Amino acid sequence: MDVLLLATSILPLIFAALNFKSTTWRLISCSAVVALLAANMSLFHTGDAVTDYFFGTFLGATILRSVRILLLVRPLEEYRHESDKVPAYQLPFIQRFFWLFKMTRSPRGVGWSFMAEHSVVPVDPRHRTRASFIASRLRWLFSHYLLFEATTLYMNSNPVFRSKASVTSQGYIMQCLNAAAFHCQTYAVLTCIHCTLAVVAVGANLSEPQAWPQPFGHWKNAYTIRKFWGKVWHQILRHDLTIFGPHKPKRNPWDPVRAEHSPASKPKEREPWATTYRRLCYAFICSAFVHLCGDIVLQFRALDDFSSTATSGILSFPSLIACSPPFFLLQPVGVLVEDAVMEVGKRMGLKEGAWTRMVGYVWVWMFIGFSSAFMLDGLATAFWVGQRAGEGIGAKATLIEIIADRLFGIQLAPVISAWLSRM
Repeated sequence: MDVLLLATSILPLIFAALNFKSTTWRLISCSAVVALLAANMSLFHTGDAVTDYFFGTFLGATILRSVRILLLVRPLEEYRHESDKVPAYQLPFIQRFFWLFKMTRSPRGVGWSFMAEHSVVPVDPRHRTRASFIASRLRWLFSHYLLFEATTLYMNSNPVFRSKASVTSQGYIMQCLNAAAFHCQTYAVLTCIHCTLAVVAVGANLSEPQAWPQPFGHWKNAYTIRKFWGKVWHQILRHDLTIFGPHKPKRNPWDPVRAEHSPASKPKEREPWATTYRRLCYAFICSAFVHLCGDIVLQFRALDDFSSTATSGILSFPSLIACSPPFFLLQPVGVLVEDAVMEVGKRMGLKEGAWTRMVGYVWVWMFIGFSSAFMLDGLATAFWVGQRAGEGIGAKATLIEIIADRLFGIQLAPVISAWLSRM
């Protein structure tokens, strides 16, 4: 498995560095990489369902990235880093390989010609020295670890997450709160990982602070479904999820910038609504595919668990494939509804203000809570596979629980669990 994982990481870069001119060879190389990634999904098992799921999504994102660099674009000719002196295709093979390695490790394109305009929140000017940047990211790491602990405590104490009950069983408001806890935990984990990597990379002088903007956008922009995904959540995978466009025509990064092509020379034209909505639908289809790969890894894990425990009283074998995609495929529907409502509001003379944004925040929270139920129930089933009746899923005490118990003699988990059990 380790050899296969290494092969699926290196082969796309090798094939892209070879810069095949023939479409046939590009198709063969891409097919070989996708086949290896698919084989890896059936073989990778850590024993932890959550880890397996997120590894599956990583493989799904790798498939999209491989399709892009091997089939849809010629990165050596169409992309440029701000430090490049000559086009990458003119470099020796080994330099092309490491150039591609560097490019694929920058999914948002920071410092690259493919970085989307206004899609990345730049590093605060106050944090652009190494010392101030590291201090700021350590503060972020601490605060988001506390968020992770708080959401973990809530989920460990909630009977819904400790049993096979549906997240809808506690009523709609609690359903939205449960979904928020799950997504906030994911947000906290990804932010902690990003901050740790940023501190190591900048502290070791491997990269500049400007290369590590925060992984998510500003939450103040999340007052519509479109902005929640486009400006806040889908920052890290934005480049991979938009591989099918439609794309705006872009100049060759090696062409000289003439005055008539400068951004200030003419006002930016707004794209037609149909074009932006089609791009959004394609992005969510890609996102559904990425998470479907996580479901597939869980399905293979469930198959192994079922085979090994079939004679010891395990329940019927569940189908886990496609428990995640409905959540992502419902998001364009939410965008369509809110676009229609906002258009009606504009025709009625309503203007955007603080109260409309407050309504928007509530709308986003409630719609995400509604659409998350399909995914959370499916993942809960996946995480319970292999457990015998009455065993439950054990949970370690969080740091917050330990501190509360030692300092104040309060056991938080039973208190919270008793309160939530009455919901």
